[in-house]
Amino acid sequence: MTTYYVDSEDIISDFLRANLTDPRARAEASESQSDTATAGQTEITLTPTSGSVSSITSLTVNGTTKKKWLDYYWDYQNQKITFFTALTLADAVVTTYKYGTSNWIYSDRPDQAISATSFPRISVFTVSAPGTRLGQYDAPVEGRPRIQIDIWTRNDDFSYTVDGRTYTRDYLARYLGHQITKAFEDSEEDLFPVLYNYTVGSGPRAAPYSEEYTAYHSIVEIILKGLRLGRIEV
Repeated sequence: MTTYYVDSEDIISDFLRANLTDPRARAEASESQSDTATAGQTEITLTPTSGSVSSITSLTVNGTTKKKWLDYYWDYQNQKITFFTALTLADAVVTTYKYGTSNWIYSDRPDQAISATSFPRISVFTVSAPGTRLGQYDAPVEGRPRIQIDIWTRNDDFSYTVDGRTYTRDYLARYLGHQITKAFEDSEEDLFPVLYNYTVGSGPRAAPYSEEYTAYHSIVEIILKGLRLGRIEV
């Protein structure tokens, strides 16, 4: 058995990068990489035209769609895909991904020194993660992580127009909050099998204005379930 370690925050960050559109288009460029596998190959490193890969949006092997976290592990830090089952000689792998020179969704809080062009910014962290063992001592533990997603929008003149309506400052923060809840409602299956049973902890709500970042702040809370949180065992 092989164990891959991945935090719930990183899974959610990846999910949001794939399913949301950045108002500043910092990592919204898309391209595909084609690879021909060698016998027994398990890893592929992605090499975008510029910058780094933000999130994989689709992956096929010989035309068959493969599912992130079920068929392969995505290592954002090292820009590497690891297949849980080795590829065979001449398998055709096509990976489509978003990329850019910077990002906007992270599993941490913003730094006070980052520039205005780093906003809007979304941060993800776990508020709590109780769990229940599903049986006796050798049974897996099903966790119930409560995730807080913070949206930060700078108090400046940046605006984002969607369908003829312009969003700025706290209106933009609330708009992004509603886009987050829609992403979970529409695409929860992207998280399975590592996370499932999405429920709303809190819809988009206002948080105090941040003097530290000169930014408006909105919060969404979600509750999920998952077996053996923090790792995938195959």
